[in-house]
Amino acid sequence: MTKEKLTKLEKYWILYDVANSAFILLVATIVPIYFNSLAANAGISEVDYLAYWGYAASVATLIVALIGPVLGTMADAKNLKKPIFTISMMVGVLGCAALSFPVPWIVFLSIFVIAKVGFSASLIFYDSMLSDVTAPDRMDEVSSQGYAWGYIGSCIPFVISLGIVLGNEALGISMTVAMGISFFLNAAWWLLLTLPLLRHYKQVHYSPKREHPVRDAFGTLYHTFREIKTQKHIFLFLLAFFFFIDG
Repeated sequence: MTKEKLTKLEKYWILYDVANSAFILLVATIVPIYFNSLAANAGISEVDYLAYWGYAASVATLIVALIGPVLGTMADAKNLKKPIFTISMMVGVLGCAALSFPVPWIVFLSIFVIAKVGFSASLIFYDSMLSDVTAPDRMDEVSSQGYAWGYIGSCIPFVISLGIVLGNEALGISMTVAMGISFFLNAAWWLLLTLPLLRHYKQVHYSPKREHPVRDAFGTLYHTFREIKTQKHIFLFLLAFFFFIDG
């Protein structure tokens, strides 16, 4: 059986995984170390700055946990998915770029929270785009390729950033400048690789038009939770998924 080739739109959808994964790899590796040095230079003890980093990550997760279900409901509305995806993505991109500024540690930490929320919010709409991008029988294939290429592709800006940071003295630049270049590089990577999806994506599936989409989103969310309460296995799965992904 011949394997069906990916369509252009499927490739563009996969490309966003490559785009945003660069940010999350940076957050998992370089960003905490840089924040620790910022806080230490400001006279913050190791115990305190490690705690502050944990608090910031928890705040970002909590914000997404609170707004995520509402955004997910809004993603089903006509003509809302792409605009809110774009806004969320730009919050993440601009936040990532803003991390390059030489700011105090508390400002850096605040920007990180904003960027992380933008990143996570964009994924809510990105995931819901899959049904518009490909056929139901190809969703597993396209989704798994996005997951794989996201890991592979994110290594490109990461390796470049790591080279700049570790080789800052050879390049004749300070560590602050090297980190700034790395953040800006990853923000540019994220934005540029998102453009094909923004240009070609069109929402196909949506719920009937509502007069008050935001208010109705809360109503739909309420009824969904009531239904989930009667489906214990679904509730336990969602609870386990939340702690596994964000824990």
